Amino acid sequence: MMNSDLPLLNAVRYSVGDPDANILSWNRRALGEGFADAMAGGEGLILHSGTLAVDGGERAYELVEKVCRVMPPGREPGSWLYWKREAQVYASGLLDGPFSGVRAPDCYGVTYTNEPSARVFIEAISDAQPNWTAETYVRAAHALGSFSASAAGIPDIERHDWMAVGRAHSWIEIAADILNDPDILKDDLVLKRWLTGSNLSRTRDLWSNIGVLKAALADLPKCFCHHDAFNRNLLFRETSEGEPEIIAIDWAFAGYGNVGEELAAAVGASLMFMDTESDDAGALTERMFSGYLDGLRAENWSGASGDVRLSFCATTAMMFALGAIGPWLPLLSDPELEPVVRSITGAEPDQFIGNLSKIQEHFLNLGEEAVALAGG
Repeated sequence: MMNSDLPLLNAVRYSVGDPDANILSWNRRALGEGFADAMAGGEGLILHSGTLAVDGGERAYELVEKVCRVMPPGREPGSWLYWKREAQVYASGLLDGPFSGVRAPDCYGVTYTNEPSARVFIEAISDAQPNWTAETYVRAAHALGSFSASAAGIPDIERHDWMAVGRAHSWIEIAADILNDPDILKDDLVLKRWLTGSNLSRTRDLWSNIGVLKAALADLPKCFCHHDAFNRNLLFRETSEGEPEIIAIDWAFAGYGNVGEELAAAVGASLMFMDTESDDAGALTERMFSGYLDGLRAENWSGASGDVRLSFCATTAMMFALGAIGPWLPLLSDPELEPVVRSITGAEPDQFIGNLSKIQEHFLNLGEEAVALAGG
């Protein structure tokens, strides 16, 4: 039975470099879910482990299977939730490129099912530092800067139709109808708690400058981006030679963006999901931005630091001060979706909304800085 699952068997064989290995024992354990998995249902990540019969005896194996399922808004390549994207980025070979700072897990195979869904088999990685300190965040930011520098100017990157344009732009499109309706912004029960005090008028003012921000971003240096590189998707470990490395998992939002944009999710998602204290938002953001710049310079990137700052501030604000309202308001407004919110965030909906209110001011500060830098 175990050896009749040919995609899994082929992936296991590839992982150990033995095309004739057979599975003797097999263990299967569901791992955590991400946003897409929680929305689509089912097991998103599965850890497979056991023993193999190989030439000369037996050996242990371990790998992770990610199941990518279709959701209604993710059927087409242009969607930020496009269901095939992670399978296609691995199959393209692009992640095997000579990137610095972070790397993707080794991929052992990609296959599609009739559901339809995709099965992606990747290297199993133990995280040596699951609990991040302030220093960990800076180290991660430095690594992302190195990655952005090494991923800048990749030829023909926009030829791949599965590439995402990033949540800053995608979420703005989703949120536009809400942000254009003053009555919803003022009267919606969730937004009354999210946009408290002056944050309501400031959010409206920032939205009125969205054209300024989009125009400014269009002229900034471009690079390949992970687009979801925050602490839940960045794993620390040592190589067999004892060298530290950072491995980025969950490439479901991979695509092109601006140099500086990669840091937006690293800062914003960590704050949104309460993985770091909101009271430390300003200080941590500045330390991470400095670390990101240092990472760019470590790879001899010669662009202007002002462009990086504009890109970071604009995309962070677009994504979290404005755009997040689009996908999150329906989830937070429907009592039947409370289990989905808990699954994604690890928090009660009321606690999550309270945190959104706290960090909105910080994201608005970054947006207003971006407008000033863009000359708006």
